[in-house]
Formats: sequence, structure tokens, C-alpha cells
Amino acid sequence: MSTFHLKVLTTERQFYDGDVDRIVVRTTQGDVGILPNHVPYTAALGIGGLTVIANGSERIAAVSGGFVDVSKDGTVVLARTCEWADEIDINRAREAAERARAKLQQKESEHEQNVAQVKLKKAINRMRIAEEK
Repeated sequence: MSTFHLKVLTTERQFYDGDVDRIVVRTTQGDVGILPNHVPYTAALGIGGLTVIANGSERIAAVSGGFVDVSKDGTVVLARTCEWADEIDINRAREAAERARAKLQQKESEHEQNVAQVKLKKAINRMRIAEEK
């Protein structure tokens, strides 16, 4: 089976670097599957999952923000945050969701409401991905 090179980078670390069969990543426009020999493609990442299939084995990570860039040389995911499902501290994610919900109840400025909504989406995504493992 044909493969392609995937590199996933965050501001903190090189998250993944290796050959894969395919990936599925959440962009701001929805989920996109990338296979070997995919046409050149660049998109902004949303809050969602990154599924990496390599050697027939699948791993899922929680991703939020960044970009995916597909070229003939391989695929690069530059993510604001990315963590494997088995690395997620589910209790910490639940606490973050509760803090965000409490902030939303305070009905502060529009900016504060937007920040709280994004934090809530990230926390819910982390909990969902952790439960899928």
C-alpha cells in the first residue's frame, strides 16, 4: 500500500513525524481525508480530531487551530494544540468545561463570551476524543 510523509508540529513539540496510509483532520470547513498523492491543498484547522492511520493501525488526537498543508513532498499539520487521546487528562478537561460554562453564565463582554465559548468547545472536544480511545 502506498504511503505519504506526515509531520505534525505544535508550538511545544514535534508531535508526529513518519509515513502514514491516510489521515482525517478537522478543518474549519469540515473533516478532510488525505490519501497518498493528494492534490496540493492548504486549509485552516478547526477544533476537532486528527485521525492518523499508519500500518493499518489508527490513533486519534484532539486538535485545535492551525493549518494543514499538503504538497508533493508530504503533509504538514501546524497545530496550536494537539494531543493523543490516551494523553488527555479527562478530569482536567471536565474542569475546563465547567470553568468555561461558569464564565458564559456571567454574561460579560462579547469578547469574554467568545473566549469562553472557544474554551468550552476545546474542552468538549478533548473529552470526546478521550472517550473514543
